[in-house]
Amino acid sequence: MVALLLLWAAPANAFTKQTGTRTMADGTSIAYDLYEPDGTAPAGGWPGVVVLHGLGGSKDQMAPVATVLSAHGYAALAYSARGQGTSTGDLELAGPNEISDERALESFFAGLPEVSNADIGVWGISYGGGQAWDGLAAGIPYKAAEVVETWTDLYSALWPQDVAKSGIVLGFAKSVEARSPLIASLENDAVHSTSLAKIKVLAAARSSYAALPKIKTPVYMFQGRVDYAFDVTQAANGFNRVSGPKRLYIGQFGHAPSTFPGPDFAYVLAQGLAWYDHYLRGQPNGIDKAPPFTIAAAAGTGRASYAGLPKTKVITVGFRGTSLRRTGPVFRQPLETFGVSLLKVQVRKVTQYPRLVATVFAGNRVITHGAIVPKVGLQTIRLANYVQLMPKGTRLSVTFGPSSGSADVAYLAFGDEGSIALGPAVISLQVLTKPVSR
Repeated sequence: MVALLLLWAAPANAFTKQTGTRTMADGTSIAYDLYEPDGTAPAGGWPGVVVLHGLGGSKDQMAPVATVLSAHGYAALAYSARGQGTSTGDLELAGPNEISDERALESFFAGLPEVSNADIGVWGISYGGGQAWDGLAAGIPYKAAEVVETWTDLYSALWPQDVAKSGIVLGFAKSVEARSPLIASLENDAVHSTSLAKIKVLAAARSSYAALPKIKTPVYMFQGRVDYAFDVTQAANGFNRVSGPKRLYIGQFGHAPSTFPGPDFAYVLAQGLAWYDHYLRGQPNGIDKAPPFTIAAAAGTGRASYAGLPKTKVITVGFRGTSLRRTGPVFRQPLETFGVSLLKVQVRKVTQYPRLVATVFAGNRVITHGAIVPKVGLQTIRLANYVQLMPKGTRLSVTFGPSSGSADVAYLAFGDEGSIALGPAVISLQVLTKPVSR
């Protein structure tokens, strides 16, 4: 990531970097790095961007982003959130204290004489993206925002249908529990989907979903095609609900099983700079007039743009029999998933079976997955919203069980399970009317 970003930024101007700390109202010390372009600041000061890191990260990991921004004429302030990096305090999962810190750091940054107090934006990835959304919801006066592979509704992202994406939740918790008494105290319940009422309350307080219609700040959302932590729906929430200017790019990056940056990172970076150039500098570069929704192809440089959410259709795929692994018919045309697909399965008998996970495969590749707490009767499993190409000749299979298996880290199993008997299953597969990928 560092090499790619610095290579992309190489032709631009030099910058200087200062390191310091700020003391918050409760005594917490927040470590920051301030990047400023070389030379004399323009009248009114440099436009600036606050840069927010991912869970368990620090300001140091955001150096490549801040470097690119400052090399292209922006002041950048990267800081380590409380309980992370060298900042003191406890990590509280983007809670009220962290948003208070964000407000204080933005105010400090905007108050610098060489920085414009009217032209401050924010860039956040994953955990930092959630903080950016929450900061916007709290009224921090950002003039433009960019959020990358993050959530708008934390509960539906990590506990869909009241079942934890246990592998994802456990991985996140283990990465920070040593500096987060809050997460350590909730880890067992969060991973095992118990005492969910308190998890739901905590997640709601850390989600921007309810406040999205009040956000008028221009927001560019970058979300991955296949991201087991935060699927496309999390960004689609923002695209559908915010009232200000907005764009959404669905790209070749994300949390596991994807990576960041992805092969389309040069495009992501160029789009991000153009967004700030328009909304922080006032440049008439046309990004505000381009179609606001874009999906990258699965591979290569292809992409398709739309005036809104792309049109979809539903393909019905039946899975007969009673076994826990079944195979469907062959597709006679290429298909590309988009949207929330639904799997309906008849549960005939269930004994001490705390979660029923359905994993949909094309060969050995996971297409999507979902889980429910099973009950006798016809049950509906909402499947994760990933953009997946299925070429002509693809035959889907579905596996049912207490986990998603070794091929999929999303839903882990815990100890011995009971028994379950299933009847027929049908997937209503939501796909693009015209695939983006080839």
